[in-house]
Order: sequence, then C-alpha cells, then structure tokens
Amino acid sequence: MKFLDTTFLIDLQREWVRRSPGAASNYLTAHGEEEFAVSVVAALEFLEGYEDPSEGERFLAPFRHIEVSSRAALVGSRVRRSLRESGALIGDFDILIAAAAIEAGVSLVTDNARHFERIEGLRVERYR
Repeated sequence: MKFLDTTFLIDLQREWVRRSPGAASNYLTAHGEEEFAVSVVAALEFLEGYEDPSEGERFLAPFRHIEVSSRAALVGSRVRRSLRESGALIGDFDILIAAAAIEAGVSLVTDNARHFERIEGLRVERYR
C-alpha cells in the first residue's frame, strides 16, 4: 500500500478533467498492482477545493481511506517537535499526513518532496 498526498490528488483530478493523462495517471498505471490509500487529512485538504464536497468524495471513492490514529498523533508530535527544533517546521496537515504514513509503514507519493524529505523515517516517492 502507498499513501497519496494532496499534491498527487490535485494533479490526478486535473488530468481527469482535461482527459489528458500526465504524471499522476501514469504513476497509477505503472503501479497498477499496488493498493493506494488517502489519509483523511489529505482528503480534507483535497475536498476543500470543491464547493460541493460530494463531487470530490466520488473522485476519492476508489482509494482506501485511512484515519489518523492516536499512534499517528504520537508519531506526529515527535516529528513536529524535531522539525521545530531544527528550524525546518512544515504545515501541521503535512505532518499529520506523514505521521499516518510512518505509522502505517508505507511510502508517501508526492510532488512535495521538499517538505516531506525533512521527516526522518518517512519513505517519500516522487511521481514526477
């Protein structure tokens, strides 16, 4: 299983609207045997772009949805503290997405490696 970050979801949705496959669609095709999941935090960020969130929910329906557990919250607290102490703090949503991936032991597929590569223990896969 791999987690899809919000940047991936936005790119994939744009490709589908344009009916023009790009990096996100190609990544899914190349990894067709893989199960893909979306953190509820990534879903929150993605659905914010819809006036009618039910449209976005239909788009997200093929992907498994992963809740943020109390264990992921603990992982996230350690990640946030470490980033803050090193002066490299990123957004709280990104920290929660990363913590859920770390807790699940899976890679995070993103185009935002600049932020996510700061997080020790997170496996980051770029789709571009």
